[in-house]
Amino acid sequence: MSPAQADAGYFQRFNGSFAGSGTVQREQDSSPRRVSCSLKGATASANRLRMDGTCRAAIIVRRAIGADLRYDPSTDRFSGTYTGSSRGLAQLRNGRLRGDTLTLDLVYPQPVHGDRNAVMTIRNSGNGAFTLTVTDRVDGQTRTTSNVTLQKS
Repeated sequence: MSPAQADAGYFQRFNGSFAGSGTVQREQDSSPRRVSCSLKGATASANRLRMDGTCRAAIIVRRAIGADLRYDPSTDRFSGTYTGSSRGLAQLRNGRLRGDTLTLDLVYPQPVHGDRNAVMTIRNSGNGAFTLTVTDRVDGQTRTTSNVTLQKS
């Protein structure tokens, strides 16, 4: 299997329904909020993945989450869009897969925590679970602003 085929096969791990929980640090909150999330993933092709779902904090706060990811075998890079920010649709760029971990540059349409840039990391070892983490610079320090683990349901 070529590296390009192996990278594209990574998307197959996200097919199906997932549910889980974690924390999200909103810009206006002093501490992270616990969230519970559910989403469905489906590969539109060998090189494209779509995930859609929702996250809830407490009983009344609900937000759509999702990602539309593409793999380009000619550049060996991943890119796409991310739904989940209160600022609107974010761009995912310059993604690299190393082992089980996909790391992407996340660019918000408007400043969040003082700028438009963050890093999204998705870890999926193929055992029916994955973790999505966003790190951002907050008050001059790199902090985890989202950390959610989802299991196949």
